[in-house]
Amino acid sequence: FNQSCFPRINRDSLLPVAKNCDIEADIEAWYPPGHGDFYESFQSSGLLKKFIEQGREYCFISNIDNLGATVDLSILNLLLHPTDKTPEFVMEVTDKTKADVKHLPDNMATSILVVLTLLVMFQGGTLIQYENKLRLLEIAQVPKEHVDDFKSIKTFKFFNTNNLWVKLDAIERVLEENTLNMEIIVNNKSLPNGLNVIQLETAVGAAMKTFEGGLGEQKQEPTPPALVATRSQGVTDE
Repeated sequence: FNQSCFPRINRDSLLPVAKNCDIEADIEAWYPPGHGDFYESFQSSGLLKKFIEQGREYCFISNIDNLGATVDLSILNLLLHPTDKTPEFVMEVTDKTKADVKHLPDNMATSILVVLTLLVMFQGGTLIQYENKLRLLEIAQVPKEHVDDFKSIKTFKFFNTNNLWVKLDAIERVLEENTLNMEIIVNNKSLPNGLNVIQLETAVGAAMKTFEGGLGEQKQEPTPPALVATRSQGVTDE
């Protein structure tokens, strides 16, 4: 299925950049609203209903940031044979390392700082417990005076891999009840023509608090050698 696309917003006028609904006529005026759009797009495509009718119970979600993602059968076994209440949402997390909070030098050119902003936003969130539920906390939600605390590998030890397991009938329920709740991430960007725009996005893991029995499953296995890749090489199956 295809993800939704939303019109970019002019940062100065706060009006949509798109002049009409013809996306192909001005593709730069539109953007995908983050991977949090998965749930509604999944439902709109008809696949959610189809899979539930086929008797399927869970979906495994992984985005392009994690090229080495694999299906962990131990987690699947936990979901299908729970010792307690069946979790509706499982997020795979791993230990945060210094590499996950690495920064470029402060004296880099402005164009490089734009890249830095994007890198920082997508370095991954961490799990916190609030109101007796696990929640995803992204760096974009952290006040500037607490960013260094957020980056601490001692205070916040876990890193969201964006590998998620979600119960299909639970997705259907929260969408039908209109209780899906995800924080809005304001992403400021500059288009090739110099226009400054705003993109309002959501993160797929931010829905964790909406579901019952959310779990964070710690992963410590190293990436298999066969999946080690560079940007130029891609993923090898040799």
